[in-house]
Amino acid sequence: MATSLGQLLDALADTARTTDDSAAARADAGTALGHLGRALAHLRRDGVSPFAGDRREQQVAALAAACTELGVRAPATESALTRLAAAAADTVGVLYDHTSVTSRWAVATAVAETVAPLTEVVAHRLPAGPATQWLAEVERQAVLVQQTAALQPPTRADVAILDRPVPGPAVTASVDPARVVPDAIGVLLQATARANDPPSVTEVLAYTIAAQTLSSAAERLGSADAPPAGQTTAADAWRAVRAALRPYDDGSRHFHQHTPSGVTAAGRLHTVLRSAQPDPATWTASLRASVTSAAQHLPTLATQLLYRTVRSWADTGSLIAYARDVPPREERVAAYLRGYQPGGLVRVTATDLQPVAGALHNARLLSLAVADQVADPGARATAGFPRRAWAANRALLDDPQTPVALSVAIQQAHQQLQAARPQRPSPGRAR
Repeated sequence: MATSLGQLLDALADTARTTDDSAAARADAGTALGHLGRALAHLRRDGVSPFAGDRREQQVAALAAACTELGVRAPATESALTRLAAAAADTVGVLYDHTSVTSRWAVATAVAETVAPLTEVVAHRLPAGPATQWLAEVERQAVLVQQTAALQPPTRADVAILDRPVPGPAVTASVDPARVVPDAIGVLLQATARANDPPSVTEVLAYTIAAQTLSSAAERLGSADAPPAGQTTAADAWRAVRAALRPYDDGSRHFHQHTPSGVTAAGRLHTVLRSAQPDPATWTASLRASVTSAAQHLPTLATQLLYRTVRSWADTGSLIAYARDVPPREERVAAYLRGYQPGGLVRVTATDLQPVAGALHNARLLSLAVADQVADPGARATAGFPRRAWAANRALLDDPQTPVALSVAIQQAHQQLQAARPQRPSPGRAR
């Protein structure tokens, strides 16, 4: 089942506060601190500040070293605290493609906050010696990191990385939305996080279908009344993305022997939500919670598709299209006149992909609106709700320029759908 780094760190801190006072508990907490040291060292290597040698980097490195030294002196164990800390450290590595310098600083501050409950467990009846000295160093360095975080706090957008779902092993037989939906959205976010290995056009088309289905479910759940006829919704905006992608090809639009994991996840999410009753009042609590939580990540999915996938397509020139289907350019006159024949194909550039980028921008803004709409106070109080991701979405919606941008996005998405409606594939254009 999908989990997040924030959930693991919260569980680790809560477990440390309720653990008993015993030698085994002290060993468990000490070993757990060693794993947190491993996580901090990983963050330091990747960079937690845009400036080399910055105070933040020095303090994170010092805290990582102190935690590691204390962990080395703890008896080896694999109890609850150790397992949670090890999972958190592994998750930091998994999230590398999702992080930036500023979001890694947010993760480092969260790890530093989790150190305190563990040091309290270790401190009980710890005999004097090297371990005691390293414990004092861990406590001192953790305080320094938190003081620096108070002076240079991470933004809400950066803190949202703590709520990024990391999928677990796929359970293909399960139809429980509490498992399928979080895992699926985690797989989609993971698949679109790598700019150096972007998904194909066919994969992105599958992702947009899943996003459209999830948006539609969230819109039904977040509103007691159906939207007025003709009003453009987030689901429509994701459909407009698919329409904007229609002219482009990268050789992936054919039958595949093996389905990519992202496409499989998108299909499972689509199937589970499509099989739900139209009336959200009849939904189970797990389905409602799953849709509410997953909707908080739709803006991130659109952002990654826009700034990583589409940008990578533009930079590498991996897509082709018929000259008649992309913005006209003087050097393409000959290709344009050849029509829908092989000689009419041209290499797609960043300018040609502007309709796709615009559609994703619109989908992101409308997804922000529906994510906030579905997150009522009752939903936000549900266990496992990604409150940090919601706070990041809320911060964007609170921007004074967002209402105007949202209004423009609604109009543009409607125009894109209207423009795509009368078009029909021409002979020889298998899509």
